[in-house]
Amino acid sequence: MRSTVATLDPRPSKSLDRIEIAAHDVPAIDLVALTVLAVNRLAPATLRSATYGKAHKVVVSDELIGAVFRAALEQMGLQRSTDRLIEVVVEEDHSGSETSRSG
Repeated sequence: MRSTVATLDPRPSKSLDRIEIAAHDVPAIDLVALTVLAVNRLAPATLRSATYGKAHKVVVSDELIGAVFRAALEQMGLQRSTDRLIEVVVEEDHSGSETSRSG
């Protein structure tokens, strides 16, 4: 049986450098909740894009989570090109505007 081990890169992704948020404005991220969200939202999207080769949209609740997801997809896209088909979209706020960036 083959075993896969994942390690965390201590260096932050270059994608996260693009977000200009003051340190006091950044809420603490619950890593367990973020992981659960990633598995529940990104895993099905990556499976669908790899299986069908079609673009898929993932909706997240805020820009910080969107930036983390985009950075993850950017890194995963180096190994699996179909991950580049996934678009991360921040859900609409109360004013009705929607922010979108490709992942």
